[in-house]
Amino acid sequence: MKGVKMVMQAVVAVVSLGIVLLEFPLCQAKELPKLLSCTTYSVGSTGYAISMGLMEAVQEKEGIKIKVVPAGTDKSKILPLKEGMMQLSLFTGAGQYYAIMGLDEFSDSGWGPQPLRLVFACPEGAIAGMMVRGNSGIKTLSDLKGKRVTLIPASPGCKSLHEGYMTFGGVSWDDVKIVQVSSWGAAWDAVIDGSADTAHCLINSAKSVELAASPSGIHWLPAPAENKEGWAKLNKYCPYLRPYKAISGAGASPEKPVEIASYYYGLICYPSLDEEVVYKITRGIWTSYDTYSQKHPTLKLWTGEGALKTDFFLSPYHPGAVKFFKEAGLWTAGHEKRQQQLLQEEAARKKK
Repeated sequence: MKGVKMVMQAVVAVVSLGIVLLEFPLCQAKELPKLLSCTTYSVGSTGYAISMGLMEAVQEKEGIKIKVVPAGTDKSKILPLKEGMMQLSLFTGAGQYYAIMGLDEFSDSGWGPQPLRLVFACPEGAIAGMMVRGNSGIKTLSDLKGKRVTLIPASPGCKSLHEGYMTFGGVSWDDVKIVQVSSWGAAWDAVIDGSADTAHCLINSAKSVELAASPSGIHWLPAPAENKEGWAKLNKYCPYLRPYKAISGAGASPEKPVEIASYYYGLICYPSLDEEVVYKITRGIWTSYDTYSQKHPTLKLWTGEGALKTDFFLSPYHPGAVKFFKEAGLWTAGHEKRQQQLLQEEAARKKK
């Protein structure tokens, strides 16, 4: 019996060793990537600064390096993800809306509604409005009639924002002179150098700060919250916008607040991105607020509390992000209800 027992122990030991040896290469195969890529907005934009701050935090916390790649249009931000060449994109609620709905540029053959997923988001990630030069004489959105308005042909987000604000002031594309530009950066430069009169811009953008510091100065065309009719018109084009009174940023102060708008920013990916990768990125951002919030004024708004205001967002969260929120005890029944609502709406769009 003693000999049999020794043999059995030896067999168990060999089998156990075999299992360990078999599992080892499998574990290696599941090793998480050390380098990812994230498309974002033009160099000098608030979006670019946000991307750099968040990605640096993820690398510091989780050891995952994420290369930030500027792209000029909404399609050029999403295409590398759609084709599997890159993994992430910092995308505004404006861009997300047209992509997930399959509207305008995203209604083309091969596109249609896109199943975007949030990794992390900020409900007030963008505080923005229509900027003009301070000495332009343009004071209200109604004054844009006959003026030069920028348009990025391949950016439905740009088209809808500008169209929405113009409609707020009772102005249409037929009433203005269209200045076609290649990117948001080019739109802002056009206003700064005087080749265009207005463009939508974030109040903490380097370009709005540059215009404010110039001899021309800066003026934001007001969209007052009390103008319910104007906001109803604006929200038909831009349902992601909310009235916002800014007291800081280019041309704004507590003494001279600016009545513009806020909309959400989201770090997005496709559902196919590995769950563990998304889990680590979400965790890396969540635990790094004290670090990245010092890198840009807008990053102070990227709080954990804000990331869970899912009623503000139009894209559902990725399962990897949900996994982190659940493990941290942050995901509530309300969050799950909103998540399922967004997933059901997405499924319905696919059937059309």
